[in-house]
Amino acid sequence: MSTKLLTLGLGLVLLISACADEDLAPVVTQDTLLFGAFPRLIELRAGEFDLANLSTSAYDMEVDFVDNAEGRDVAEYRIYMQFQDNNPENGDASTDRTLFRTLTPGDFRPGPNGNLGVDVTIPFTEAAQFVGVSLDDVMSGDRFRITSEVEKEDGRIFSNDNSTSAIANTFGGIFNFNITATCPLGNDEFVGDYVITYGEVYEAFELFGATVTPFGQEPFSRTVTLTLVPGSTTRRNIAIGTYLVPGYNFDAGTITLDFACDVVTSTNVDSGAGCGSGTLAAGQNGTASFDLNDDSTWTIPFNDFASDGGCGVSPMPFTLVFTKQ
Repeated sequence: MSTKLLTLGLGLVLLISACADEDLAPVVTQDTLLFGAFPRLIELRAGEFDLANLSTSAYDMEVDFVDNAEGRDVAEYRIYMQFQDNNPENGDASTDRTLFRTLTPGDFRPGPNGNLGVDVTIPFTEAAQFVGVSLDDVMSGDRFRITSEVEKEDGRIFSNDNSTSAIANTFGGIFNFNITATCPLGNDEFVGDYVITYGEVYEAFELFGATVTPFGQEPFSRTVTLTLVPGSTTRRNIAIGTYLVPGYNFDAGTITLDFACDVVTSTNVDSGAGCGSGTLAAGQNGTASFDLNDDSTWTIPFNDFASDGGCGVSPMPFTLVFTKQ
């Protein structure tokens, strides 16, 4: 299997080799992140609000704090919430981002990796009361948007806004996440081997005097495996694996697809490489629909260079088509 094809067309060999300095490898490692801090997902026990049982449903996870002091320098872990009403036909109950909960060292305890950590449990009833929506107003696809930040003892604050996407994709960081009101899936649905091909793909272009050719011109076709995510019935992981760029080995990590009744969303695919400012990453571009009763195929639109890694490239649209084997 060609290692470069495992990028799913989201990392371009000519581009990265043209802009990377082999003496200054743009690889993000955990050692370079330890001077900040981030919450790391240890276990997701329940990752959604079940529309069939909203009154008893709860989001439940365990995190620990990754820094250069095993979490002992974390002063506060702040969790914010906003409600995103994606069904305006029954009125728009969307809210602004508001501080939901503040956790301090008195709430922390040693975790399985030796760092201080904490359990985060958010019952639907508590979340709904906080944002001011009733059980009857919540419909398929509505979601509670959670953002968080970690403040260290020296006053520095770390969040998704000043962190690389490699923290989430490679190191399990979980600053931001959604709790979606959704339709649970069976463990045998949307799992197994799928062939990924391009539906649409951008044309080759010139950059730094070299021609950048998307892998879709080869043509592109690759088999990947969708696996269950513990604690969630609707999320599926895809391990992208390692791909080769001349001079470096980069791990694209794992992306996660979330199937919420009729809409599927993907996390960003991060190359871990760039041109000196951030990393090259592809991100979903718009809404992708799917059939809850048919896991044979679906299509997701992306923008390559959604994060250009300082290479000065505008987003390039393409689509990935998933077809079950």
